[in-house]
Amino acid sequence: MYTGFPNYGTFFLFFQVFLKHGASKLAYWEGEKRTTKDPVDRKYTSEDKDKPGKKRTLRPLDEFFMVCLRLRLGLTQSFLADLFCVSVMTVSRTMNTWINFMYDHMKSLIPWPSKEQILSNLPSCFAEMSQVRIVIDATEFFCEKPSGLEAQFLTWSEYKHHNTFKVLIGVTPSGLVSFVSRLWGGRASDRHIVQQDGNMFLPKLESGDIILADKGFTVGDLLPAHIGLNMPPFVSASQQMTRQEFFKTQQIAAPRIVVEMKMEQIKNFKILQTLLPLSEVHLAEQMIMICCAMTNLYDPLLK
Repeated sequence: MYTGFPNYGTFFLFFQVFLKHGASKLAYWEGEKRTTKDPVDRKYTSEDKDKPGKKRTLRPLDEFFMVCLRLRLGLTQSFLADLFCVSVMTVSRTMNTWINFMYDHMKSLIPWPSKEQILSNLPSCFAEMSQVRIVIDATEFFCEKPSGLEAQFLTWSEYKHHNTFKVLIGVTPSGLVSFVSRLWGGRASDRHIVQQDGNMFLPKLESGDIILADKGFTVGDLLPAHIGLNMPPFVSASQQMTRQEFFKTQQIAAPRIVVEMKMEQIKNFKILQTLLPLSEVHLAEQMIMICCAMTNLYDPLLK
């Protein structure tokens, strides 16, 4: 199993693709008031003109490598500034520009495979659960404590006892990321995320499809009538499992391990293991999407 960037060949292939789409003429991010948010209006490059704005301090390859170091190793912006002999402001501008640019061009690496594609790559441990279309789970990432009381309240996680961001991730039985929700504060429940972001994947499910989830994922009443939800039975700590509950838990736990393996792959990008500073909070959703997209270039987790 690969744990970092897929390989040097893929690294340079990515860079060549980004060059083709205007990476050599990127306009540095200058803040929300001076940089357009709409991707349709965000013209990174003009074929008959040089890169707008300030002249580059680093080569495009160096900038791309800097961003990969930030994502993969979690190196701080001040460390990267010393490493590349530039100012922290230059690193910040480079991160803002490249992260948004990569996000716009890598979203397509999170596909929604057809039922036939999933069945043709169905792992052996899913042989008795061939109707499973997506295995879903939530994960949290630490962030710096916000200064505002409302932001503190929304990001506080009772589970982690820290301020966090939360995202719902769905994978196919073979381990391909097929759904990434928007980013939520750690206070948001799984149910709330499904209520708000369910329209991003529920309409894509077909009659007879099953969602595989962990116990406590109580969203059955939010699902269409033709969609099933399979999760381990909830057993009180004061009671012993019945024979039926034990075998049902065992049957679900083995296939469901695929989403845990995928979470580990995603969190091998150490940017998601460190305390995300408030200065990069506006890039958190894009960073998570990029990390998920990169793991889709790895070999299948289960066969």
